[in-house]
Amino acid sequence: MKTRSKTMQVGVLSVSVQAALAAMFALPMLAQAAAAADEVAALKQPTNFVEIGALNVSDKSAKFGEYNGLNKSDAYFIGNFSLRGGDAYGDGGGTMRWGLFGTDLGTTSRALGAAFGNQGLWDLAFGYDELRHNISDTYQTPLLGAGGNNLTLPAGFGTINAANSGPSARVLTAAQLAAMHTEDVQTTRKNTSFGAGFNINRQLNLRFDYNHLDQSGAKLVGTGSQGGISLVGGSTGRAEANNIILNPTSYQTDNFNLSLNWVGDKGHLSAGYYGSIFRDDYNSLSWQNALATGASTCVGVACYVTNTMSTAPDNNFNQLNVSGGYAFSPSTKLAGGVSYGRNTQNDSYASAVMQPGGLPQASLDGKVVTKHADLKLTSQMARALVVTAGLKFNERDNDTASNTYNYLNLGNAAYTGVNTPYSHKKTQFELAGDYRLAKGQNLRLAYEREQVRRWCASVVGGAQCVASPSSDEDTLALTYRLQAGDSIRFNVGYSYADRSADFDHAYAANTGSYPQVNGGDKLGYVAYPYASRKQDIVKAGVTWQVNDRLDLALSGRYSDARYDAVLGVQNGRATSVNLDATYTYSEHSSVSAYVNSQSGDRDLVVGNDGTASVAPTKIWSNQLRQDGYAIGLSTRHTGLMGGKVELVGDLSYSYDKSRYSTQVPYLATCSAANTLSCGDTPDVKNDLVSLKFTGTYHLGKSSRVALAYQYQKLKGDDYYYNGLQYGFTPNRVIPTNELAPNYTQNVVGLSYIYSFR
Repeated sequence: MKTRSKTMQVGVLSVSVQAALAAMFALPMLAQAAAAADEVAALKQPTNFVEIGALNVSDKSAKFGEYNGLNKSDAYFIGNFSLRGGDAYGDGGGTMRWGLFGTDLGTTSRALGAAFGNQGLWDLAFGYDELRHNISDTYQTPLLGAGGNNLTLPAGFGTINAANSGPSARVLTAAQLAAMHTEDVQTTRKNTSFGAGFNINRQLNLRFDYNHLDQSGAKLVGTGSQGGISLVGGSTGRAEANNIILNPTSYQTDNFNLSLNWVGDKGHLSAGYYGSIFRDDYNSLSWQNALATGASTCVGVACYVTNTMSTAPDNNFNQLNVSGGYAFSPSTKLAGGVSYGRNTQNDSYASAVMQPGGLPQASLDGKVVTKHADLKLTSQMARALVVTAGLKFNERDNDTASNTYNYLNLGNAAYTGVNTPYSHKKTQFELAGDYRLAKGQNLRLAYEREQVRRWCASVVGGAQCVASPSSDEDTLALTYRLQAGDSIRFNVGYSYADRSADFDHAYAANTGSYPQVNGGDKLGYVAYPYASRKQDIVKAGVTWQVNDRLDLALSGRYSDARYDAVLGVQNGRATSVNLDATYTYSEHSSVSAYVNSQSGDRDLVVGNDGTASVAPTKIWSNQLRQDGYAIGLSTRHTGLMGGKVELVGDLSYSYDKSRYSTQVPYLATCSAANTLSCGDTPDVKNDLVSLKFTGTYHLGKSSRVALAYQYQKLKGDDYYYNGLQYGFTPNRVIPTNELAPNYTQNVVGLSYIYSFR
């Protein structure tokens, strides 16, 4: 069936959109019916509730339903409940309690749980929850076998010659177009949990928690293809032809947590074990690639190159933990902890096209040891002065053996590679003092020292394999806080950080035949995470209760980072401003509004010639600019119609965009329309509008009806998706026709809630 899109659309991948969608229309529609009960009374006799109903989603959209399960144009069941009981509630005077709950039972974000306990003696808890991540509903592929680890082309698909002598990725035959079909890309997590606790005595208790996580479905992954393999018809596989394919996620993870906890009059101590066992049902993924060199026009299974890649390896993690604290006096306290963990994996290698001599060993036999320690001392040195001192240590020691692997690369050429087990450790020391200048005024001065060390143990040939073996950063921060009566709170802070990093331009990396000095980068290039840096950060905020009805809050942050690198990122700046206001215009009604603005930019300088030992002379530059704005208005009305009606509404709008600008001064054709080597790229942007409304009508003391409506519209532009469309892909890339997430959604729901005690 021909499913190729007849129109080209562009969209956006925006972090802010994802954050907004993750927090959007969520069930239950009634924000916990029991919340209206008096808190003290609820502790003594909780309010139970059951909610049932239905909602309808107008259109299909994986992005709208990315995490909430509302990704189909369909009707959904609304089901939520919370039931609690036992003779410990009310005036029974007992110690037994139990509870049952369920949320979002009609969606793929459902959760169920039960808890039982004898207060002060023991407790048991059982749980089950699901979460489906809907990734895309516009991805298209000719490959068959979605959900498994063996993807095949239809027998009559034929080969695609990227040299345009015959069918190519840009000019498919009618049969090849008909083989393109749409696959919903998603992963589903199903988690089962069990917890138990037993109080040995008033000071000592034992706790055990277990989770079993199943993950199914698939994610998209880009792959290269092996060249130099002969095909029927006199052609060979085309090297590095790209396929965007479905990578199966058939995973199981078992987590165990066992702890023994002691609590005394002045101290506490906890010792525990944590274990995690990960298993992947597959150890490899195979797919057929139709791209070939030569003039082969054969049809059938023998026409295709079959490529194989490894999937996530099975692994085990075991960790021992000890933590505790002691109060030497009411003014001096010490707390800290240590842990030791071992992560191992020893899956067999999937497959490889090796040079004579084969693999140096059948599996990686990987082992990583993690160590952690932290200690914090807090002491009130004087009536107006509190001093804290803290120390943290984290180490990741990769003890995996280093070996030489002689194999054939994607172009069927000899390649020598060496695995370089990467290790690092970080030590942080902090000293801070809080001094009360006067009533309502506080000054905090803090100093932090961070040391990072990186290395690779026992690398074959003894080469240095890390770009930055070490870095030290000193941070000094000063914060002033003022509370002027009960109505105004003000804070302002400044911090300065200075990172001094060592950089070894002679380090070796696996790019080409090993070792390749400076990782194949131009002399002078330093990646910004490893560059020496100076950074200034200024923060300020004020909250003002103008009167009994009006509250205002304003905050802002500015950061400026400057990197010491001849080539690479030169600097980066970021600014954010937030304004919030709440006005309570009656005993039962209020309105809130917010405005948020964020912006940032960074400058990059790169060389186009030169080598790892000779500095480049052809220098070009690039700038990235990002801006985001959001405004929102919400209102709440209760007590309407004699206390029977409650209305809640929310309206929000957000706009985000980013742009790249590139200058290549040494290129004479830089400004030519068909060059696309410099100038500004089109804006990557999105507009998101969301309107939510919920009305609740009380039928009686225990019954109510809730009506909810949501309108949400996302409009985005991202030129990235242009290159995925049929007819516009690079010659060696099979089109996926995937579209950016653009949608207009209307959701209506009606539910009945019954509350009782």
